[in-house]
Amino acid sequence: MLIVVSKYLVPSGFVGITIFPFVFLRNQKLKANTILLFHERIHLRQQLEMLVIFFFIWYGIEFFIRFLILKDRMKAYREISFEKEAYENERNLHYLEKRKWFSFLKYLK
Repeated sequence: MLIVVSKYLVPSGFVGITIFPFVFLRNQKLKANTILLFHERIHLRQQLEMLVIFFFIWYGIEFFIRFLILKDRMKAYREISFEKEAYENERNLHYLEKRKWFSFLKYLK
């Protein structure tokens, strides 16, 4: 995981974004946030198993569909299967040790 600090590369309203193999953080202090970094590490694993490009295609399509249904950007973002998996497991620092491939699929509904 390569961490880059840049308030210009992280979308407004967010503290970090992951684009394999980089994790972009809004400010230097966030490098000490273990939970945030583990959340982003889960995204790195998701991106790897989907060969990166397919992760972003799926992410975009799922966001678009959820936005059409929910009519709210933040609610749509939080309902994306990748995000649901990451948020639900970000505090379990051993999660990736036992995580099965494509585990995000169980967060689809």
